[in-house]
Amino acid sequence: MAAIAAGADIVLGGRTTDTAVLAATPLMRGGDVAAAWHAAKVAECGGLCSINPTSPGVMMSIDRRGFTIEPISPQNRCTPQTVSAHMLYENSDPFRLVEPGGVLDVSDARYSAIDDRRVRVTGSRWEMKPYTMKLEGAGGGPFQTIMLVGIEDPAVLQDVDGFLGRMRQGLYDRIRRTLGAEAETIDVSLRPYGWNAVSGRAVGGNAAPPREIGLMFVATASSQALATEAARICNPLFFHFPVREGSELPSYAFPFSPAEIERGQVFEFHLNHVVHTTSPCELARTRWVEIPAMQGKTVSA
Repeated sequence: MAAIAAGADIVLGGRTTDTAVLAATPLMRGGDVAAAWHAAKVAECGGLCSINPTSPGVMMSIDRRGFTIEPISPQNRCTPQTVSAHMLYENSDPFRLVEPGGVLDVSDARYSAIDDRRVRVTGSRWEMKPYTMKLEGAGGGPFQTIMLVGIEDPAVLQDVDGFLGRMRQGLYDRIRRTLGAEAETIDVSLRPYGWNAVSGRAVGGNAAPPREIGLMFVATASSQALATEAARICNPLFFHFPVREGSELPSYAFPFSPAEIERGQVFEFHLNHVVHTTSPCELARTRWVEIPAMQGKTVSA
C-alpha cells in the first residue's frame, strides 16, 4: 500500500503473506476490512476455490458489507463449499487467520450462492491486533548422501522392524570399525517406504506384511565427503544384509549404480519468531527503479 501510494506502477514483493498482496488495493479504496482480508484469502490460489482447481483465476468484488467470488472461466463454477473450504488451506485454524495487524474471524461468515457460478460472503469479522511481522531465517546444516533399495523377500517382510533394527546396528558397527571416533559424528537413518516411512510411527503388531518395501538409507555428516564415505562403507551390508546371522547373503534390488546419491547440504530454520513493530514499514526496505520509456523499441531480456 505504501509503494502504491508513493506512485509505484509495479511492485515486486519479497517474502510476503499472499493474502496481504490481494487485500491491499480494496483496503486502500475503502472496502470492508474483514471482507477484504477474507476475499484475499479465498482468492490467493486462483481457481483452487472453484470446482475446477486447475482453471484460470477468480474475480473478487469487495464492498462495505461483504464480497463476491466468481471464476474467470465461463465453464467454471464457485460454490459455497469450494469457497468456504479455502480457509482450511495452509491454515491451522479453519475459522481464524492471523495476519499482520489483526486476525480474520469467519466463525459467523455466511456463504450464499448467487447463481450457479457466483458466491456471496458476508459476516466475516476483523479483530485489530498490534502490528506484528514474522521473522524467519534459515541456515546451512550438515550434508547428506542417500541410497535406495527395493526388498521383496518374504522373510524380511515378515518382520520389517526386527530386520531394520539388526541392519541399523550392523551398519553402525561397520562405520565405527572403519572410521573410529569420527563415526560418532555421523547419523544413519533407514526409512522403509511401504511400511512406516511417512509417519515414522510404530506399526501395530497385527499389521499384515507388505508386498514389498522401498528402503532408503540416509547418512548425515558434517561434510559431503564424510556422508558419502559413510554410505560407501555401508554399501555392502545395505544391499546384502542377511535375514539371519549365518544365512546366505541376499541381493536386494538397487535401482542405480553407483548407488550413492549426494543430496548436498541440508538447510534448516534457525529463526521463526513474531516481531512487534512500531509501524508496518519499520522492517521493510524499499528500492525504487526508474525504467525509461521504450516507445518504438524492442526490449529483450
